[in-house]
Amino acid sequence: MKLVLVRHVETTGNVEHRLNGHTESQYTSRGEAMKELLVEELIALDEKLAFDRIYSSPTSRAYKIAADVGAATGKQIQVDHRLREFNFGIFEGKTRDECCEIAKDEWDLWMEDYLDYVVPEGQSQREYHILCKEFLKELNSDETVLVVAHGGTVHGMLTSLLELPIDSKWHFDIRLGSITVVNYNDGFGMLSTMMTPPYDELIKNQPSLRESNVSVMKASVVNG
Repeated sequence: MKLVLVRHVETTGNVEHRLNGHTESQYTSRGEAMKELLVEELIALDEKLAFDRIYSSPTSRAYKIAADVGAATGKQIQVDHRLREFNFGIFEGKTRDECCEIAKDEWDLWMEDYLDYVVPEGQSQREYHILCKEFLKELNSDETVLVVAHGGTVHGMLTSLLELPIDSKWHFDIRLGSITVVNYNDGFGMLSTMMTPPYDELIKNQPSLRESNVSVMKASVVNG
């Protein structure tokens, strides 16, 4: 099985460093330009790999990309709710500072045990990774599959496919609009490709994407 894992492009939530899990967030103007470039890249990749199936998160920032690829290649999109981003519960749509303002105790508890603490009205990271693993188990082992989703989804699938501890996900820099390819055969996963189109070079008169790629969760968990 070959898995092509794609993270959506830039949204206002990324620019504002908000914890947008299930919360919808619209593309920025740069995100719109990124989407066009990413779709072209995926259409070209389909010509090389021939996707057997295209799966997508139901959240619009991912689904719109999958839909454009499907329309261009004549392939149906299968939406799976397990491909949504992590459910941040009471922290949905908020910045780190706003989270601390409304629920400092809950935030601190989460940071002390971010893998197993269940965010009020949300979930735990371990629960989230189990959903990713369940999705993977249902895939056909001899197919090439495109999955368009979120940074958390790609992290969850990588740790599962490569048989790594959950917290090792922070070692993978899953950038906005990136493409990650994993070969998985007989229970053994091999990371084949991690690439991001050169958006900064191709999209003129825009600041660098560097700040938008900063993960609120990674900065909070890893740096304290």
